[in-house]
This record gives sequence, structure tokens and C-alpha cells, in this order.
Amino acid sequence: MSPSSQAAARATALALFLALAATLAHAQAQRSGESIVSTQCAKCHGSGVAGAPKIGDRDAWSARVKAGVDPLVRSAIKGHGGMPSRGGMADLTDPEIRDAVIYMVTRSIAP
Repeated sequence: MSPSSQAAARATALALFLALAATLAHAQAQRSGESIVSTQCAKCHGSGVAGAPKIGDRDAWSARVKAGVDPLVRSAIKGHGGMPSRGGMADLTDPEIRDAVIYMVTRSIAP
């Protein structure tokens, strides 16, 4: 293998390593649904600001979850009514938003 081929192989290996490290760091940094709800979502869903369904309001959440969780997650990602996209936290990932929605739903309709 020529010196330039060796250097290219090392550069490729380093790039793959750095991509894997970044992916692992992101996976480890994922916030829980509970932490997202307590730091952001509860600002409106805690008291029902601007018509947001209150956490714990079984009737309000039961009506919304009839079509499934996916439409609720899409609404949270895109924004809905007075709620900005991603609940006002632009750095939330789709899986984090899903976890937050599921956390609120289960706290509201679970027996």
C-alpha cells in the first residue's frame, strides 16, 4: 500500500470513528420525557395556558389520543394553536418529543 493510500485509509478510519463518537454522545444525551415535560411542557400544560390540555385532565387527553399518539407527536413537532413547533425547544429531537408526549398522556389517562 502506498503512503498516500495509507494516509487516505487513516483519514477514512478517523472520520468513521468521529461520526460514531458523535452518534454515541447524542444517544447518551437524550433527555427523558419526564425531564422535558418538567422543564418546558409544564409551563403551559401544567395550568392549561391558551387552551393547552392540562396534565392530568383525563377527558381532555382521552379525546386527543383517540386517533393515536402519532398525531399528537406530529402536532408537537409542527406546532398547534398557540404552541410553537417543538414546544418552543428547537433542539428537541423527534424521539424526545415523542417521549414527552407519551409521558403527558400516561400521566393523564392512566388509571
